[in-house]
Amino acid sequence: MIDENKFIQYGFPREKSDIQGITLHETGNYEMNAQELHDWLNTECRTNQGVHYICDSKQTIQVMPDNWAVYHTGKGKDWGCRYTIAIEIVSSFSDEAYKKAEDRAISLIYKLQKKYHIPTNMIFFHQDFNSKMHCPNRALDEYGTSKNFVYQRVMEGE
Repeated sequence: MIDENKFIQYGFPREKSDIQGITLHETGNYEMNAQELHDWLNTECRTNQGVHYICDSKQTIQVMPDNWAVYHTGKGKDWGCRYTIAIEIVSSFSDEAYKKAEDRAISLIYKLQKKYHIPTNMIFFHQDFNSKMHCPNRALDEYGTSKNFVYQRVMEGE
């Protein structure tokens, strides 16, 4: 996780009982892996946009604790920010590497659903909260909507 001194930059405290959903994002950055993105958030990032987890083809890193609401929807303290866990899928030039990162995100979704009793209808894309964002772009290009993604990728493993 990042240094606790940086928590306030990315959000605010919440109760674990507030967690009701999951929001997926994609970096759109083809130059950083999960560890590099984590390190950048911890040292160089000057914005307040944060994330709870980062998934790439090799690892999943928890950036912020689940009981910390993170600004990730682009709408300030909206419902998505307050009540969902943000998962960032690392972009990749390689389709194979991206699919592995997406698979890691899906595995994480299963764990979070079980831990917080999150139903599949509470899995969202960034675009669900901010229609100006085409995010996560690869998943949107392939599945069209978060609901299609859930039914085609997430529910297949249940």
